[in-house]
Amino acid sequence: MSWQQSETDSLTDVLSSVRTLSKEDDATMRTDRHSLSSLPPWPRIVTVALSLVLILGVVLFEGRPRAAISRISHRTTESDEIEAYVSELPNAEVVECHLTREHQRSLVMLASTALESPAAMRKFVAMVRKLPGKTEADPPSLFSGLKVLFLEDAGLLKSSFWNPADANFNNSAGLNYQKMASRSGLRLNPKMISAWTKGFSGLDGGWSYDNGADVGIGGIGFDASDFTYASIFDLCATEQQAQALFELQSKHIVPWTPMVVDSQHPCIAKFEAMLSQVSIVFANGGNPDLLGFVLMKFAPQLGEMIKRRVQNGELLYMGRSAGAMAASRDFAMTYEPNPMLAETLLDGSTDGLSLAGSCALRPHASKKLWNVPGDAFGHAAGQQTVRVANGDGLFCDQGHCVVAGKTSRSEPDAFSTSKMHLERVVEAYRHVYRGYRPKRPNLVESSMPERPNCRLVLSGKKPLVALASSGLEAPDAREAFDSLVRDLPPTEASTTNHYQGLKVLVLDDGALLTTSFWNSLDQDFANPNAINYVKTGIRLSPETVRLLTNGFSGLSPGWVLNADCSGACGGLGDFGFDDGAFTHASAFDMCATFQQKEALFRLQSQGLEPEVDMTLETNSPCIEQFYTLLEQASVLVTSSGNADLLGYVYRIFAPQFGEKIVQRVQQGSLIFLGLGAGAMAFGENFAAAATSPALQTLLKGDLQGLKLAGQCAVIPGWDSSELLWDLTSSLFQDAMQNVDIVGLPDGALLLCRRQSCEIRGSVRQRPARVLDGPDSPGTHRGRLADVMAKVFG
Repeated sequence: MSWQQSETDSLTDVLSSVRTLSKEDDATMRTDRHSLSSLPPWPRIVTVALSLVLILGVVLFEGRPRAAISRISHRTTESDEIEAYVSELPNAEVVECHLTREHQRSLVMLASTALESPAAMRKFVAMVRKLPGKTEADPPSLFSGLKVLFLEDAGLLKSSFWNPADANFNNSAGLNYQKMASRSGLRLNPKMISAWTKGFSGLDGGWSYDNGADVGIGGIGFDASDFTYASIFDLCATEQQAQALFELQSKHIVPWTPMVVDSQHPCIAKFEAMLSQVSIVFANGGNPDLLGFVLMKFAPQLGEMIKRRVQNGELLYMGRSAGAMAASRDFAMTYEPNPMLAETLLDGSTDGLSLAGSCALRPHASKKLWNVPGDAFGHAAGQQTVRVANGDGLFCDQGHCVVAGKTSRSEPDAFSTSKMHLERVVEAYRHVYRGYRPKRPNLVESSMPERPNCRLVLSGKKPLVALASSGLEAPDAREAFDSLVRDLPPTEASTTNHYQGLKVLVLDDGALLTTSFWNSLDQDFANPNAINYVKTGIRLSPETVRLLTNGFSGLSPGWVLNADCSGACGGLGDFGFDDGAFTHASAFDMCATFQQKEALFRLQSQGLEPEVDMTLETNSPCIEQFYTLLEQASVLVTSSGNADLLGYVYRIFAPQFGEKIVQRVQQGSLIFLGLGAGAMAFGENFAAAATSPALQTLLKGDLQGLKLAGQCAVIPGWDSSELLWDLTSSLFQDAMQNVDIVGLPDGALLLCRRQSCEIRGSVRQRPARVLDGPDSPGTHRGRLADVMAKVFG
């Protein structure tokens, strides 16, 4: 993967920091011992007794995490070994990678970047000391005579490696063919590459780091004469195979020659001899698909050779970026490589060497970009996606795995909160990818349009629709809604005051599964801007809900906006409607039998599947009651809350209600305003949500909305500082074909009127997404879509 960051700390400075920390620890211990010995006898006895009590408390409170560490090892571990392991990096996050007995001697470092911090350096030093024949010497003497093999296959497809005219060719911190050829030799040359790629066209962007330079590990005590640079592909490929690889990358020509090394090729023995002479193999960054192909498909015997030596405890494996990904369980989570490589050379498989058990590394984690797709893919594939930022890495040290580095933490998991449910997202991926087969080759040539492409099928219809992220708090959002009111037929609005005489029907079904709607002890129940059962006059009692849910357990946290609140809340209360213009209702509360209500709340709270039919009785008297309320209204608002519940109520429980709403909106006589989840449920689909998965039983995998905005779906609460749904929205959009998924920041809305749709409110254009553009040297949307289709399709 391309190098995307600058290193501000030299490794020499980091090494000095490690020494300083050690000296400070020693000095602290000496000072503590001196202070204790200087006390009089009785205070000294009291101090010791208190210390023993504190130690006992720490042991009792820390017993559980230490027991977890012991379980990770899958073997009986002496207490002093655990003590040494924990104290080595006291702030490191322990990661469960389900290591087996095969990993009990392995020394593996899978990092985003390099040894940029005292914590990472400390862990590296500890692992080096466990190599055969190494002593307890301190750096830099610890590294003296230690031989390192730099594996450079991942960078072979980079333009900056071959092309002297590339802006990054002469980067002092980068590696190119001249540096590598002068140090260890290189069979391929730029003349060949230029001919096969028509002047280096189609090669990857970015540049690969020169890990043997002074700013790399060469600056911490290693001797440059102990470094060897090699590429397995360069070492073993025939000229025909090399040409086929570069023509596949550049011209998308499928290889005409077998892309596997001859089992009798002398390079195998040569590489084995090379590997036997080194203690560390350092796989560089670049293209994970290329490195994965080399290790798993082209020369799998050499990949196994590396793996065997690592698992025997004879070799420390260091992987940087792509070099880390290919050595982990799987290297699926990337959009950088050309999809032709995975499709043609890997046959769709992104399995790695699994040097870190079931953990798959996603380096360069930032803004939660990989949170949703990484966790969803990991769940479906039965593996753990570990996301680490630049400066951090996953260290697996003889049966124990931790994250160490600048933060010594993996990226926070969005699904650790009570509002996000991974199982719901996994089901959404399965729904979206069911039956979808990406085109071959999956290459993207066009950009997403700046304006939403909702493809309204109008044929004389005049819908007046606003799908809002939160409310109408932004001045432009209020003006947008006002324009819809002015577009109502004259009989529906006063010419002097166009709000006078208008009736507003607010459907609060989405709030029914929210704790604060029912529980008067909830901190949000008394929120003046929130809706609750008192304000709606709902028929079902809170006492009944409390009994059905064992004290409101399993209901969603947070609160739902009251659509007729006033002021800065974003409601309609101060728009000029008459007193008494608002009517709150819930179709489910009005029409469901008690048995159906009981089944819904027990499904949400306890996961108990309904034993009664969960659709509206065709002869129910409430049908006409609901129709009457709808006919009297000029504005229909669906509150936020649970999009799955809204989709169920108006498409499955009472589909005739949904059809009636759509009919009136399309006639142009009813304004529709959807808030949050209400906007999702009445858009094209509501797949991109992470609500409780309980209601999937009722939805039966159908996440289609009421389609009031044509083929546009919305994701409310879009936050450009945390790209949580960024990749997922692009992937869903491709898989659903012709659907435009629009991210809406709070305060923004999608306005559909006069045969077109536009974004209004706090922003006037769609937030840019990572994969919105056409294929570029470092961005290929089809590569990620292919792996998702394989695991979910």
